[in-house]
Amino acid sequence: MKEAHALDYSIMEYARRSRGLAVECAVLGYLVEAPAHGYELRERLAEGLGAFWRIASSQLYQVLHRLEEEDWVESSADDASGGPTRTVYRVTGRGAAAFWDWATSPVRHVRQIRVEFWAKAYFLRRLAPERLADLIASQIGVLRELDAGLKSRATIETDDATLGRAAVAYRRHQVEQTIGWLEANRESLLGGKECT
Repeated sequence: MKEAHALDYSIMEYARRSRGLAVECAVLGYLVEAPAHGYELRERLAEGLGAFWRIASSQLYQVLHRLEEEDWVESSADDASGGPTRTVYRVTGRGAAAFWDWATSPVRHVRQIRVEFWAKAYFLRRLAPERLADLIASQIGVLRELDAGLKSRATIETDDATLGRAAVAYRRHQVEQTIGWLEANRESLLGGKECT
C-alpha cells in the first residue's frame, strides 16, 4: 500500500512540475503498446490523437527526456535496421503504473474533457476496453459533483454581479451538456473501433 501512495505522489508531483500529464501519458500509452523510436511515436501521435491536439517533434523529445528522468521510460540504441542508429524507448514498470493511473482517472474540470478525456478514452479503447465503462461512469460522477457545487453558488466573485451570475449559469450549462452527451453516447463509446 505504501508503494501506491509513493507512486500517486510521484504522479501528482510530476504533474505539478510539468504542464500536465496528457502528452506525457499519451507517449506512455503508445509505449505500453510497444517500444518505439521518436519518429515512430510522432507518427502514432499524429495518426491517433492528431485530431485532438498536436505535439511538435522538439516537444516530443523534451517529453521523452523528462519521462526518462522520472524513470518512466528507458532508452537504448538500436542499429538492427542496418541504417542509422536510432534510440528506442520502452516503458518501465513505474511508467506503466503512471499511465494506467492517469488513463483510468476522470478529469476534474470540464475544460479537460476536450483533450484529456478523449485521450484517455482513446487509449482505453485500444488497450483495455473493459475499463472504459468505469471511466465514463466516474467521469459522469465527477461532473455531477461539479454541477452540485455550481448549484450552490449564485455568482462568482466579481464586481459585476450580473456577469458573475451569467458565468455560473454558463458553467452549469457546460457541465449539464457534457453529462448529457456522455450519457447519450456511452454505448457508442463502448463499441468497437471503426477504422477510417
